[in-house]
Amino acid sequence: MNVSAWLGVGLAALGALAGAPPLLLVGVLVLLVELLRGLWSRYGLRSVSYERRLAHDRAVWGDQVDLDVTVWNAKPLPLPWLHADDFVPEELTIRERTLVRSDRPGLALLDNTWSLAWYERVVRHLHVVADRRGVFRFGAVRLRVADLFARETAEEERTLPDALVVRPRTVAVQERLEERASLGERRARRSLFHDPALFAGVRPYQPGDPLRHVHWKATARTGSTVVKRYDPSRQRTLLLALDGQTIDGPHWLMTYDESLLEGLCVAAASLARRALAGGAECGLAVAAYAGTPRPVAWVAPAGGSDQLGRITDTLARISPGASQPYERMLASLPQRISPDATIVAISGREPAPFLPVLGRLARSGYGVQLVAMGAHAREHAASARSAGIEALTAALDPDWRSADALALRA
Repeated sequence: MNVSAWLGVGLAALGALAGAPPLLLVGVLVLLVELLRGLWSRYGLRSVSYERRLAHDRAVWGDQVDLDVTVWNAKPLPLPWLHADDFVPEELTIRERTLVRSDRPGLALLDNTWSLAWYERVVRHLHVVADRRGVFRFGAVRLRVADLFARETAEEERTLPDALVVRPRTVAVQERLEERASLGERRARRSLFHDPALFAGVRPYQPGDPLRHVHWKATARTGSTVVKRYDPSRQRTLLLALDGQTIDGPHWLMTYDESLLEGLCVAAASLARRALAGGAECGLAVAAYAGTPRPVAWVAPAGGSDQLGRITDTLARISPGASQPYERMLASLPQRISPDATIVAISGREPAPFLPVLGRLARSGYGVQLVAMGAHAREHAASARSAGIEALTAALDPDWRSADALALRA
């Protein structure tokens, strides 16, 4: 027994021996209070369940995700006061709550308090605002109970792993080119995409060509394997090579322009959606970390309905700042992709450091294009053209948050 309990026993005994009912009553009340405190201390958190449930584990920037917090007191002992300190990512925005700073790095507290009767279950409906791209990992929850006199009697921490992936938004792609690819009479000299209707003949099969592009009738007729060839209005296999560095200088400085980085992610996601919708195979390479020690975030070129999710998931995970020089990543691409692919370099920086690598890739047979973004996109595109690299500019007006289209210009 603790000091208060011994005090109660002493008062009760003294009151009984002295024939003093008030003293006896006080002693009994002190003993009763300590008995109740021991009861809540021992059984208060027993059969108490706490559940945090996200309606979805993935969202697109700007969405709202339902978050239900459920607590259930599944025992006959009521809980006058139950408090939950839920450790959630500090960058998270919950519409109905203001998060409290915690002592754990990267985590804040979502506070909730209840008064629960026996066998009572309560659900609180909250909403997470997906206003930041990234991966948000939830932590543990710390539960505390108190007795009728608001004295804390028990505390317990429980692990509740959850994660919310917020993907970048996508917008329509508007090609404002001098010779725009279309289904009409004019053929495009440059574009990011190909149209399967613009069939231009056949060519010999090369290793890495998808089987679905084999022209089986012509193969049977000629006796050698040939594949279909298309006009250059839309390319067959597209690799989006995103520059994770947004400020000129050594990549290891880890400085970055957040607005430009988010715009690059929106542009890459939008171009991927456009390419996949047109039937092309699309992949992604980013010179940035994406939750793993690998210095290149990589999604192999593929088609299908799930490929856009894989690409946007990777874009959601990339960290600010570059993991290696962009030109090093570009030089490694021939080890990963077939020689008939088109490499679309997306960058917001001066292209001089990586133009020699783009030139070597073009001379090796790859289709190579630069999509320049940022305040100096026109100058950067002009520099690439002077080096013999096809270049376009891309703009999100007025900004990446509110633009309704990605404007491509020659």
